[in-house]
Amino acid sequence: MINYLIATIFVLSIAITSGSILISSHLRTTYKTDFFSTLLFFQVFYFTFGVYAIWGQVIVISFLSPFVTQELLVKITDITVFLGLPFLVFSLLMFVRLCRELSGRKISNSFICLYLLINVALILGIGYVLRKYPDVKALTVVKYYFILLNFLFTLLGSFYFLLGRKRQGGLRYPDLKSLSVGLLSMMVLQNIVLLFYDRSIYLALIFTFIYFVNGGFMPIYIRYKSDLSKLLPENEMSESFEQFCKTFEISPRETEIVNEICKGLSNQQIADRLFISLQTVKDHTHRIYSKTNCTSRSQLIRMVNETLLGKQ
Repeated sequence: MINYLIATIFVLSIAITSGSILISSHLRTTYKTDFFSTLLFFQVFYFTFGVYAIWGQVIVISFLSPFVTQELLVKITDITVFLGLPFLVFSLLMFVRLCRELSGRKISNSFICLYLLINVALILGIGYVLRKYPDVKALTVVKYYFILLNFLFTLLGSFYFLLGRKRQGGLRYPDLKSLSVGLLSMMVLQNIVLLFYDRSIYLALIFTFIYFVNGGFMPIYIRYKSDLSKLLPENEMSESFEQFCKTFEISPRETEIVNEICKGLSNQQIADRLFISLQTVKDHTHRIYSKTNCTSRSQLIRMVNETLLGKQ
């Protein structure tokens, strides 16, 4: 039973890795913006750590457990995790850079240098402690190192997202806020499971699944839920949007409503902006949903975005 569960989680992990990297690559090619390049680099480092340091343990245990003692097996798996730390360090650096770029900021070279120096010192310190005190378990040290970094950098990234309202970033503020909530939720789940982990295979599999889902969350959300129309050239966006409205026989007034919905405005804000009543906005919105076969604003925005992407 446990072997089937391991195989299932492994297949899901590889599928999430492949799919989210393909999505990031597609976003990078389509929009040609710096932050989608950063997103792709983040994914590469993040999933490399996941495959090497996390699934590497499972592979080592599966192949070597019949041939070596339990004590030696623990040492080998601990070393595997420790050697994967540089990938974790670079993935978090790319994560912070991505969060700053999405919220309209740039990361300074001084921050990068300081970050790398601190983490190199920490990793060397961990290595020294493990060598000086053989009784200290490497997996325990790495576990708390991961929990600390995961907590601090997720909070930092969410902080940048929540301040995104004050700057003209790559995504609209509602999308940044949703990303923040999702990342914080994933972080809490990861850290809780990891705190209770003590070489239990079931907790290890739960943590592994959450880890890979967390890695795929941002590109999937950005691609399928975010409003990316602001990243397209204005002339191409206009032509594609006109084609969208023509395809679904949307009237000029309804076209204005769709345009304002895609900007993230509420019904009351649309009514105030277009000098019409709130009920009129609701009536137009209902007809728009009927024509496009949509059931929600997010679905309508996604349809418009897909039309704009098709123009590419």
